[in-house]
Amino acid sequence: PKFIELRFWSPRHRYSGTADALVAINGKFGVLDIKTSSGFWPEYNLQTAAYVSALQEFDTKRSLAIPRDIETRWILRINQHRICAKCGAVLREKGGRSKIKNGRGGLFVCENEKHEWGSLKGETELREFPYLYKDTRAFMAAKILWEWENDYWLRQIGYLK
Repeated sequence: PKFIELRFWSPRHRYSGTADALVAINGKFGVLDIKTSSGFWPEYNLQTAAYVSALQEFDTKRSLAIPRDIETRWILRINQHRICAKCGAVLREKGGRSKIKNGRGGLFVCENEKHEWGSLKGETELREFPYLYKDTRAFMAAKILWEWENDYWLRQIGYLK
């Protein structure tokens, strides 16, 4: 429980975040990030690389009493959807919003959007992303760009001098 929803910070690079969990899988210890999405998107790699980078810093690791070196990162993707029995469209409901993607290449769509939704289907996929170097550099570049874009306000609050 100590390593679930773990808040951390990077004194070296001045950012913080909350990791979903630190876990051991097949003998490796690392960051597990959980996403409710229909795919794996590149920005997930930047986010998890930033987590690993901060959690590998000596001061952060010591302050949080992390028992082992962070070796890797995983993303657990969870998706739930319904499929229309007539046209094959896919319905995803998330955060109070519904998204419908046409099925069967968009060639056939139910008249007046009168879909016949099947039962809720779930899918999960766990992927390891062990290579961090390029993702960490890309995160830092994005952070620097964000600081550049928000220079005025960051100076107002004392973040930048």
